[in-house]
Amino acid sequence: MAKRESQGLQIALILFVMITVVLAVTTFVFFRKAEENVAKAKAADDAKKTAEALVDQQSFWNSYFKHIVGSKTLSEAELNVVIPSVEGDEEMAAVHAAYQQDMGTYGEGLTQEKLNYRELPGIILQQIRKLNTANTDLLESNNRLIAERDQIKADSLKEIALARQGEQKATDALATERDTFNADRAAITAKQEAEFANYTKVIGEKTALVAVREKTISERDTAIKNLDGTVAKQKETITELRDEPFEAPDGRIAWVNQASRTVWVNLGMADGLRRQTTFSVYDHDAMNVAPSSGGAPGNDEEASKRMVDERKGMIEITRVIDQHLSEARIVSDYTADPILPGDQVFSPAWKPGRKVRFALVGFMDIDGDARSDRDLVRNVISMGGGVIDAEVHDDGATEGELSANTRYLVRGDQPDGSDPKVLTAYSNLIGQAETLGIQEINLLMLLDLMGYKAEVRTIGLGKNADPLQFKAEPEEGRARTSSSGNVSDVFKERRPPQRKPGGSAY
Repeated sequence: MAKRESQGLQIALILFVMITVVLAVTTFVFFRKAEENVAKAKAADDAKKTAEALVDQQSFWNSYFKHIVGSKTLSEAELNVVIPSVEGDEEMAAVHAAYQQDMGTYGEGLTQEKLNYRELPGIILQQIRKLNTANTDLLESNNRLIAERDQIKADSLKEIALARQGEQKATDALATERDTFNADRAAITAKQEAEFANYTKVIGEKTALVAVREKTISERDTAIKNLDGTVAKQKETITELRDEPFEAPDGRIAWVNQASRTVWVNLGMADGLRRQTTFSVYDHDAMNVAPSSGGAPGNDEEASKRMVDERKGMIEITRVIDQHLSEARIVSDYTADPILPGDQVFSPAWKPGRKVRFALVGFMDIDGDARSDRDLVRNVISMGGGVIDAEVHDDGATEGELSANTRYLVRGDQPDGSDPKVLTAYSNLIGQAETLGIQEINLLMLLDLMGYKAEVRTIGLGKNADPLQFKAEPEEGRARTSSSGNVSDVFKERRPPQRKPGGSAY
C-alpha cells in the first residue's frame, strides 16, 4: 500500500514537472510571439506615418502643381503652407525656381491670381504681337531712313561736285591774290622799314625830351616843396602878425558893484565900443585863453571846454560913458569866484579900434530845435562889433569872399549830403580858409568867447497864466485820452497861504 502511494507521488511529481516545463515553454513562446507582434505593430505604425507624410507631401506638391498650371489658385495663406514643403525637395525646389523665373520674365502685367502657366501663353502672345507691331514700325522707319539717306547722299554728291568747282575757282583766285599780296607785302615792308627808322629816330628825340622834362619836373617839385614850406611859414607869420596874444586882452574890469550886478571896463568911445557888446571875463592873470591859431578842428570842443572852465563870467555893455570907460551888466558869474577889478575881458568879435572879420559855413542850430539860427549868429556877431566877409547859406549859395583880413571861420554842423550843391560849397569855403590860413572855430566856441547866453523860456504863473502853456502831452507811443470832466474828492480847491502876523508869509 505504501509502495503504491510512493509510485503515485512519483507519477504526480513527474506530471507536475512535465506540466511545468510545458507551461514554461508555452509562456516563453507566447511572450516571444508577443514581442514580435509589438515590433511588427510599431513597424506598421511607422510605415503608416511615413505613408501619411508621403501622402501629405504628394498632396502639397499636387496642390502646388495645380496652382502653377492655373487649375486651382492657392491663397497667400495656403502658399505659405505649401511652399516650405516644395522648397524642401531638391527637384520641387528646382521646379519652383523655374516657375519664379518664368513668371518674372514673361508674367509682366499679370495679377497675383493669374501668375500661372495657363495665363502665360496669352501674355506671351500679346507681347509677341506688340513686338511684331514694333518690328513692323521699325522696319518702315528703317526703310524711310534708308530712302532719306539715299536722297541725302545724292544731294551730298551734287554739293561735293559744286564744292569742287568752287574750290578750283577759289584756288585760282587764291593764287592771284597771293601774287597780289606778295607784291603788296613787299611794298608795305619797305614802307614799314622806312617808318620804323623814322619812328626810332622820333623815339630817341622823345626820350631825350622826356629826360629833360623829368629833370624839369623834379626841379619844379623841389621848388614847390620849398614854396609850400615858405607858404606855411608865411601863414604862421601872418597869423602871428594879425593875432594879438591874449596877454594883451581887449580890456580890463575897472570897478565892480556886486550889489547892483554892475561893472565898469576901461573901454569907451575912443576904442569904438558900442552898447550890447558882450565879453567873457577871465582872471587877471589868465594866459592863452583865446583860441590857438591853426588848431585842428577836432580840438574845438576841448578848447571850448577849457575856455568855459577858465571863464569867470560874462558881461554886456549897457552904457558908454567916456573915451575909455563904459558900464556893463553882469550876465553871469560864479559866487565862488566873483568878478574882481583887474580881471580881463575878451571877445573874438571885437578889437579896439578895428573890426574883426568872420566867415560862416555849415548848419547852425543854437537851441537844438533842428532849425537854422544863422540870423541869430549874424546878429550876435554884428552886436559884438564884428563883420561877416563871406558865408555859405543853408541852400548852398555862397555870398561874399574870403580875404587875408578874415580872422575867423565859424564852422557849424556838416550838411547831411542830401544836396550835393550844399556839400560842395561847404567843402570849398573850408578849403579856401585853410589856404589863406584863416583860423577855424566852431559855433559853441564863438558864442562862449563872446559871452552869449541863450534866452531862457519862462512861463507866467498866477492869475495871468496862459492855460495853453500847460497842455498835457501824451507819453511817447501812447495815444492821447480825453478826460471825462469828473474830479475826485481827493483834489480840493487850492488857496494861497495866509500871511501871518509879523510880515512873514509863513
